[in-house]
Amino acid sequence: MKLLNGIWQVGGPCLTHSFDATAYLVEGDGEYILIDCGTPEGYEQIRDNVRKAGVDPAKITKIFGTHGHYDHVGAAHLWKEEFGVRLYLHEADVKQVEEGDSEMTSAAILYGTRSTPCQVDGLLKEGDLYEAKGLRLEVMHTPGHTMGSLCFDVTRDGYRLLIAGDTLWGGYSAKIGSDEAAWRGSLDKITARHYDYYTMGHVNAQLIADADTRLKEAKMAFANYYNPWFKTFFETYRYN
Repeated sequence: MKLLNGIWQVGGPCLTHSFDATAYLVEGDGEYILIDCGTPEGYEQIRDNVRKAGVDPAKITKIFGTHGHYDHVGAAHLWKEEFGVRLYLHEADVKQVEEGDSEMTSAAILYGTRSTPCQVDGLLKEGDLYEAKGLRLEVMHTPGHTMGSLCFDVTRDGYRLLIAGDTLWGGYSAKIGSDEAAWRGSLDKITARHYDYYTMGHVNAQLIADADTRLKEAKMAFANYYNPWFKTFFETYRYN
């Protein structure tokens, strides 16, 4: 689904496999970039959605991961194998992805499966910029959900969009190295900026407006009361 000129949501709820986090296709400078790429279970659907957007998947050269979790970059090895796509992450989340640590990637905990080890080809850090005609993409290091979590501050044709991954409304667990103090600092960083729209790691194909107010309210709600009854995604619950 097209969200803005040169930006499509190609994976996530209502679009691909239920395990998939949101994945975005971004038109760059003579190339295309995926921001997150979903799971192996949803790989073929995401690949087909890229084609439906009118883009040859062979033109995708990079995956920018919001963090090193199975639902976000679990399919990166398949994109590498079929199209030679290069994977970029923050250095703090590299080890778990390259080693296929199925607990730290949440694959075993939430999805009842295992991560395939995947080589990381490059690092993303605070302040990195990617600029193309009509596009400005800035990397923000926003640790908390994981210590290598990233957000992407994207300006396209005058509109400013925050792609937040799981820095907004993501789960907290010591098992994946979450850090409350770091996360609060990340939310302060996000809410110090203005955005026209935002989107996050687990949401239907849409841009969320009135972004500044909604982001501030998300920060107000953060860690007010932890939920230890977080449901796994690979089991069926009779009662919700």
